[in-house]
Formats: sequence, structure tokens, C-alpha cells
Amino acid sequence: RASQDLNKGMKEIIPLLGKATGCQWGNFWQVNPALMTLSSTVTWTDPSVSTAELESDTRGRSLSLSEGNAGHVWRSQKPIWTTDLLRDMCIPRSLDAHSAGLHGGIWFALKSERFVFGVLELLGKTLQTPTSDIVLAVERLGIKLGGLIEEHDFSQR
Repeated sequence: RASQDLNKGMKEIIPLLGKATGCQWGNFWQVNPALMTLSSTVTWTDPSVSTAELESDTRGRSLSLSEGNAGHVWRSQKPIWTTDLLRDMCIPRSLDAHSAGLHGGIWFALKSERFVFGVLELLGKTLQTPTSDIVLAVERLGIKLGGLIEEHDFSQR
């Protein structure tokens, strides 16, 4: 039940964060602690882009602790922000994103002090090079969201 509630919340949060950051596509990679993998559980697409191939390559995919940008963020617990997906994202998803007109990306962990719940991935047509303050704000947002998730999970017990 808690996982269903988390995904329901992500369906509302991802479009808001996508629009706030100027991104047109978002995905939540949820941690499966038993298997030590990330799985795509919620995607969002702005109607201005066609992302069928990207979504197809993302759904059903599982990532290890160091696989892809989401896996690296899970391991390091530090955000990644790129303005060049072809250079900084793994094939075939980088090619799918590029074909959809998406060129920049943001990945950050939703985490508490004790656990990483998942990684939020936002892709956009154009992203500006961030300042260190913006990257820090993104990391803090992940901590804030992670704290809310943890609080909700505890209330389910």
C-alpha cells in the first residue's frame, strides 16, 4: 500500500517539478531494497513532446547501483545536471531522448538520513548550466521529499 501511495504522489509531483524546471519529461526510479535495483514506476510527458521510444526503453528497465545516471545518483546521493544528454546519458535512452527533442537532464535522490527511496529524473528541451546553489537546492528538495516519504511510511506501520 505504501508503494502505491508513493507512486500516486509521484504522479502529482513529477509534472509540477517538470514544469518548474522547464522540463518536458519525468520519471521516478523507485528503489527495490530486496533486489538492490531501481525500477521505473511513474512517468510523465508534457504534450509538447513525443516520447514513445524513450518511455518504451524506460518501462520495465531495472538499474543497478551504478548503472545509468539514476544508478550513479542512487550510489552517490548527489544530483546530476547535464545540458548534453548525448554525452552524459546511457545509450539507448540518450538517443531516444534526443530524438524526442530533449537535450538536458536533472537526476536527484529522494532520500532521508537512513534510506534512498528513489531517483527523480527530469529531461528537457533546453536546460541552462546550473550554479552550485541551484544544484544544492535540488539536493535539498530531494531531502525534503525523502523526509515526507519516510514520515508517510512510518504512519503506515
